[in-house]
Amino acid sequence: MNAPAPDRDIADELAAIVGQANLSRPGEGRDHLLRDIFFDEGRAAFIVRPGDRSEVSAIVAVAAARGFAVVPRGGGMSYTRAYIPSVERSILLDLSGLDAILTIDPDNMFVTVEPGVTWKKLYEALKPMGLRLPVFGTISGAAATVGGGLSQGAIFHGSTQYGTVSDHILGLEVVLADGSCVRTGQAATRNAMPFFRWHGPDLTGPFLGDAGALGIKTEATFRLIPWPDHMIPLSFSFDTFEAVWNAQNAIARAGIAADCFSFDAAAQHQMMDRTSLIEDAAALARIVRSSGNLFKGMKAAARIAAGGKGFLDESPFSLHVVIEHRHMEAATAMAREAASIVAAEGGRPLPDTVPRMTRAQPFGSMDQVLGPSGERWVPVHGLFALSDGLEAMSRLQALLARHAEAMEQHRILPAILSNPVGASAMIIEVLFYWPDTPHPLHEQIVSREKYARAMRHAPNPAGRALVGQLRGDILDCFADLGSAPFGIGKTIPYRANRAPGSYGLLQSIKSALDPKYLMNPGALGLR
Repeated sequence: MNAPAPDRDIADELAAIVGQANLSRPGEGRDHLLRDIFFDEGRAAFIVRPGDRSEVSAIVAVAAARGFAVVPRGGGMSYTRAYIPSVERSILLDLSGLDAILTIDPDNMFVTVEPGVTWKKLYEALKPMGLRLPVFGTISGAAATVGGGLSQGAIFHGSTQYGTVSDHILGLEVVLADGSCVRTGQAATRNAMPFFRWHGPDLTGPFLGDAGALGIKTEATFRLIPWPDHMIPLSFSFDTFEAVWNAQNAIARAGIAADCFSFDAAAQHQMMDRTSLIEDAAALARIVRSSGNLFKGMKAAARIAAGGKGFLDESPFSLHVVIEHRHMEAATAMAREAASIVAAEGGRPLPDTVPRMTRAQPFGSMDQVLGPSGERWVPVHGLFALSDGLEAMSRLQALLARHAEAMEQHRILPAILSNPVGASAMIIEVLFYWPDTPHPLHEQIVSREKYARAMRHAPNPAGRALVGQLRGDILDCFADLGSAPFGIGKTIPYRANRAPGSYGLLQSIKSALDPKYLMNPGALGLR
């Protein structure tokens, strides 16, 4: 039996696969890829950027033979250490080079893409064809990728009506730990297209939300829907979280809204300070174009420009709804029903600036990964049954109140939003902002102006540590109510919160697919 080659020889093997320009070591200019939005640390032996699936397979095969872990990275928008290698003897796979839209099939209503495609790129390719994904991406979709969203879980645009992005997957192509490649869904059937997911046991599901612990996704096929012809945005003010929560629940259960998200006062302030929409002529032009009717669009843009940013100042909570349908009569009827639900809970109409803005420019600037003045930013969330949300919010507010003095000392601002996910679940998300110096990943993804503002903040390790503690405390608090958060990575206590039999089944699958535990070790608590 031949002895394994020295570690230095693996560099030659990797370079032979991807070319020397796509291979680097720490300290050679790409270390920002080893950090995520919140966590600064990262270690790996190599950072490799494959260009296609065959290169991914070859890299994984070499890694398996040499005993190196392989960790996939998408757009870098994680904040749970999902793609930060946990062992130094790792190869970080930068999948941004696999960014092709392979097939758009309007006859069979599916689209197949590589994992490095951003939600924005996919949205812009489909819209001129009158098509879209039911859930068409996250707010960070200008940088966040399909592969990352499927590995971590992703919601937002369209989620109130259609759930998560993973709910609309028809099949995957996955590279396993030995470098072999498998397909799931109907595409795994001889001579079949990827037009349907279900044929025997569902082999697609284990690779969704796995943070790359079970395999490397190299293709994904989504179902498509026709682009709705009519969109009605609505906004409302509420005095209490209970009222806005009850209105959101009723709207979600009624199935009448594509989007239905709420902000507390702090979130409203941060959101409005982030955007230059009111003063930006180009942004107002997007409002006009997105309205589908020149006259209506110009009226909407004029109302926004005249209203300014102050319309949310007196609202403790605001609710923003998007109604969409192919028929105007149906959209109008659903908008009336939503308004009636809101009125019954004491909601008051507001200018529709926010939902109109999010649909005119669904994927904003990546400057949003820092606060308006360059503050650091990181969220934490819980996903709840609709009936548990008020208790979750009560416990959250009590937790934040206990730490109010320390948060004030370190100038940490919490902001809260909520959003229904389908007709049975709701996310409560806390966004933390605090003054602190940025790290190299921020420098790569935000504008020079925003980064310069961020660099004015002195290092605030104590504030950062407190944010980390608060995130952990909130996750523990939410877990007591059965929360099921997305983005598990290596931070969410997934193993501790699963029934032993369920987690044991996952371990069995992991052992069968990756007996050496070399696929993103530590993700999902698997080591």
